[in-house]
Amino acid sequence: MREIEAEDPLGKRDANKVLQDLKIITAISMGKDRNKDLAKVLDTDKSFAAKKVKDLEERGLIQKEGEGKETRYSVVNFNVFKFLQSKVVITIKKGSNKKEVVKSVKKKRERGKE
Repeated sequence: MREIEAEDPLGKRDANKVLQDLKIITAISMGKDRNKDLAKVLDTDKSFAAKKVKDLEERGLIQKEGEGKETRYSVVNFNVFKFLQSKVVITIKKGSNKKEVVKSVKKKRERGKE
């Protein structure tokens, strides 16, 4: 994974959280829909993966289906598209091959006011 550039340490931390969310959403979309599979994708333990999944579920980005060992997750496409539009902008700087992930909520709001 490439290093993420950010204007300040808090921005870099937020960008890493967004990347973790995107990893989970992508994994679920590709069929890795159980907690133990998601823990492997994030390269972490099942309890941390469960916390991240619960956060995404509370934000309406994924939904839980089943209980116990039969629990599976699916992506709520509409909400994921809204999330991507409000949180992530991928840009390529002219003369550079580096990609950046930047929070753009404020920028989009400013553009909307003009």
